[in-house]
Amino acid sequence: MKKIIFGIVLVIIFAVAGGVYYVLNNLDDLVKAAIEKYGSEATQTSVRVDSVKINLTEGAGGISGLTIANPGGFDVPNAFSLGKVRIGINLQSLQEEPYIIDEITVLAPQVFVEINKDNKTNLNEIKNNLMAGMPDKSTAKTEVAPVESGSKQPRLIIRRITFSDGTIQARMAALNDKEYQLKLPSLNMTNLGGNKGASPSELASEILTRLTDLASEEVKKKVIDVELDKLKARAREKVDAEKARLKKKADAKIDEQKNKAKDKLKGMFGR
Repeated sequence: MKKIIFGIVLVIIFAVAGGVYYVLNNLDDLVKAAIEKYGSEATQTSVRVDSVKINLTEGAGGISGLTIANPGGFDVPNAFSLGKVRIGINLQSLQEEPYIIDEITVLAPQVFVEINKDNKTNLNEIKNNLMAGMPDKSTAKTEVAPVESGSKQPRLIIRRITFSDGTIQARMAALNDKEYQLKLPSLNMTNLGGNKGASPSELASEILTRLTDLASEEVKKKVIDVELDKLKARAREKVDAEKARLKKKADAKIDEQKNKAKDKLKGMFGR
C-alpha cells in the first residue's frame, strides 16, 4: 500500500512548472491542460481538473477539483480526489533556475486505498507507473540521448508542502470489500530539492515515499492490525472453548471411572 498520494504531487508540481513556462493570456486553461496531459502520462491513469487559477503578479495559484483515476483492475473510480490546492510562488526566483515554490497547501485530500482480489494495491500500481517513466540513473552517465527542445524538466525547490484535513477510504477484497473511513494524518515537508533544486519527477518521488508510507501505516494500524487482532481473539476463543469442552469431557470420564471403582469396592465388601 505504499504509497500514498504521489500522483497529486506530480500534477501540482507540473501546475507550478506550467505557470513558469506558459505565461500567456490564457494561462489558466493552458495550465489545466498541462496538468491533465502530463499527469495522465506520468500516472498512466486519467487525471482531471475542474479549474485552475494562476496569478503570477501576486505569486499565487490555486487548483480545484483535481482527481486521479484508479488503474484498471480496481472497483473504486478514483485513487485521489482534491478539494483545494493553494500555491505560493517566489517571484524573484523566476529569473533563473532553480525556481522556488514557497508553499504548496493541499486542503482536504481524499485518498482511496484499495487492495483487490489479486492482492494488488492501487497506490502501488500508480507508483510503479510513475517510476517506469523516470530515467534510468544507471545508464544516464554512459548513454547520451539527444534532447528535444523544451523537453528538459525545470529545477525546482519547494520550501514547504502541507497536506491537511485529509481522509482515507480503505477497501480490501480479503475483508469482503468492507469500507473503512480513516483520518489522514497531517504531513509537513520542508526544503525539498536542497540548494540546487530537483526535477518535478524527482520531487514527486521524494514526496510520494513519505506520503504513501504515512497512508500505509495508518491503514495498517487502524484496519489491518485491528482486523488481525479480531481474528486472533476469535481464534483464541475457539481454542479456549475447545479446551474447556475437552476438559469437561475428560473430567466426566474421570468421574465415571471413579464411580465404577466405588461400585466395585462396594460389591467386594457387600455394601
